[in-house]
Amino acid sequence: METTRLRRKQNPDVVREESVEACVRGIHMVPRDAVRVNSLSELTIPLRRLAHLNTLTESAVWRAWSHAGATWFVTGWTSFELSQEHGRPVLQMRVYNQEGMLQEALTCVQTLASIWERIDLR
Repeated sequence: METTRLRRKQNPDVVREESVEACVRGIHMVPRDAVRVNSLSELTIPLRRLAHLNTLTESAVWRAWSHAGATWFVTGWTSFELSQEHGRPVLQMRVYNQEGMLQEALTCVQTLASIWERIDLR
């Protein structure tokens, strides 16, 4: 049953934006009162390009938040291999600033309690 669920999550069409959002909020990547950016028109031109490229080339989903003049743009996708290895859903994510510069690459696993945690792959 768990394998079926993990395979369903691997399908790029099924990678849910909610997983990325839950992870970002769960690991406190953005301030609690950060406002979610919902449309491309609200993003800077470099972030619009990233959004377009990620959905075309990586089958990733994107989410963005803004707060006090800062923007967090996050792309995320499910890693089937890591999900199998951990026996739980695993997200690979990249965080960019408003200029489109990569700030961080991270990996998170969903725990048995459905809480997202960062994991170190080193």
